[in-house]
Amino acid sequence: MEILRWLLFDNHKLTSYTATLRFMRTFGNTGETPVTEFLEMRSQTALGILEGHLAGRAFVVNDRPTIADLSLCGYLYWPDEIGVVWEETHPNIAAWLGRIAALDGWQHPYELMPGHPPKGS
Repeated sequence: MEILRWLLFDNHKLTSYTATLRFMRTFGNTGETPVTEFLEMRSQTALGILEGHLAGRAFVVNDRPTIADLSLCGYLYWPDEIGVVWEETHPNIAAWLGRIAALDGWQHPYELMPGHPPKGS
C-alpha cells in the first residue's frame, strides 16, 4: 500500500505541478507569471514532503528501488529547467537521485529521447 500511496502522491502532488512548471518555463517560454509562481509554490511544497521523507532512507519505500522511486524521479533530473539546485535546497533528494542514477542501465532521460535536449536549452 505504501508504494501505491507514493505513486498517487507523485501523480497528484509532485509531477502534476513540477512537470507543468518545467513545460511552461522550458518549452512555453512564458517567463515568470502568476501561474508559474503558483506552480512553483505547489512544486516546492511537494518537494519538501519528499525531502523530509527521504531523510535517513536509501529509497522511498524499501531499502531497494521500487516503481515509486521511478515514478517520483521522472521529472527531477532537470533541476535547471525546474529551477532548483538539489544539493543546496534538497540534499536528501540529491542523494536519492544519485542512488537512482547509479543503478545498472540508468540513462539520463534526455539520452532516451531523440532530438533532446531542445536546441537553445
